[in-house]
Amino acid sequence: MSAIGINLLWCVPGVVGGTEEYAVRTTQSLLDRQPDGLTFTLFVLRPFVDAHPELCELCNVEVAEIDGSNRPLRVWYETTWLRRRTRELGISLLHHVGGTIPALRPVPSVLTLHDLQPLAMPENFSLVKRSYLGAAIPRSVARAEVIVVPSDFVGSDIKSRFNTAPEKVVTVSAGYDLPTLLEVNDPAVPAAVAALINEPEPYFVYPAITHHHKDHATALRAVAGARDAGCSVRLVLTGGSGQADASVDDLITELALEPLVWRLGRVERQILELLVAHAEALLFPSRFEGFGIPVLEAMALGCPVIAADATAVPEVGGDAITLVPPGNVDSWVDAIINRTKNIPERDKVAEAGRRQATAYAWELAGAVLEDVYRQALAP
Repeated sequence: MSAIGINLLWCVPGVVGGTEEYAVRTTQSLLDRQPDGLTFTLFVLRPFVDAHPELCELCNVEVAEIDGSNRPLRVWYETTWLRRRTRELGISLLHHVGGTIPALRPVPSVLTLHDLQPLAMPENFSLVKRSYLGAAIPRSVARAEVIVVPSDFVGSDIKSRFNTAPEKVVTVSAGYDLPTLLEVNDPAVPAAVAALINEPEPYFVYPAITHHHKDHATALRAVAGARDAGCSVRLVLTGGSGQADASVDDLITELALEPLVWRLGRVERQILELLVAHAEALLFPSRFEGFGIPVLEAMALGCPVIAADATAVPEVGGDAITLVPPGNVDSWVDAIINRTKNIPERDKVAEAGRRQATAYAWELAGAVLEDVYRQALAP
């Protein structure tokens, strides 16, 4: 029997975006399989237990009594507390899902790298964070027995940047479970959201934390351009606040978009799914993605996708989405206007998206992750 530890101490619920869902769902898919000969322990923050009780009920859980808001303290816990508890519990292999391996490594390691944005776009990070990650990521890649990535794009980036052996890098893709959608008039749907969906004017939706690389500015400028061209559109923005939050507000004011842009912040998953399903399209101008879960979710829901032709998004969307040069506002305006004119035909786009989405499933992720652990444990 081999004891596997899964280090989720980096995961502060509601703060880390799509990587949280990826980590939780791949882990749950793995634990649901109940692999023979393997036992599991999750190392988590106290808020993680409250946010994901269903996952924490599936195996042994070790809770660090910190909330994760103090990054240096969290790193210290990974270096000391995690190391000590790993030894005391007889852990054979430790999976670090947050992109780095602590400097003092008690046992062999699997590393999940969601992307290499800190190295590709260091300007999006503070001096302290990019200095830390600039040293920690290469060190972690070199020390890991196996590296898990969410897409072939990230895997290729790692292999080319670090000259990593191909057999050491394994793609564990995200998945999506098609939900049962709420009815628009369901009491659980806020009245304002129901009114938005029921209005005749089309709306587009962009679900993303306002980080710089998400490029909300291109979406806003494109909506303004469509408006100026006589096309009546609205934009719904969901997601938490990031480093670019103030600049997003300023640009909405500068472009006089207040009547056309709804900023809903973080919304419940059921409400987000309803918004996406009824949207004219998902706008996804993000310039850097290790996978792009919102693109997959939109395709599965039959919502057309207009996305930046960058990083992992073309891999996930394939021929089922409209790809636009990142940051090219004129091209984004054209894509929005064409979508409102039903070009290409919405039903055909929706069907192509649904077909593309079937290639991704959380159950497959769990199976591949089990193979990763057995590979890392092999002599």
